[in-house]
Amino acid sequence: MKKAKFYGKIVIGTGRIPVASHLYFPTFLDENNPNERMTGIEMGLELMDSCDEVYVFGFDITEGMKFELDHARKKKKPVRLYDDRFNAVNVRTLPIDERATPEYRMAVKGLRLK
Repeated sequence: MKKAKFYGKIVIGTGRIPVASHLYFPTFLDENNPNERMTGIEMGLELMDSCDEVYVFGFDITEGMKFELDHARKKKKPVRLYDDRFNAVNVRTLPIDERATPEYRMAVKGLRLK
């Protein structure tokens, strides 16, 4: 959560509005209640539908992020990749970028990368 808040501030600094549903919905939904957690995830996908693009920060991709990236792929959302210091990841050199694990490469494969 701490990283998400940090990345949100960075996005604000670019003049964009960050949408971090995993910070918002747990304020009134119980993450430990499976039904409420799934409701929050579904609502997060609906929020993503209204976004112009999706940002991915860092090279650690959680199961939740994979799920969201699959949704972005289906919706053909533009996706921007950044390392954990907000440096853009060069999509042309991604196949040889040592920071990107095979799991990361698989998670971003087929996305509409910007």
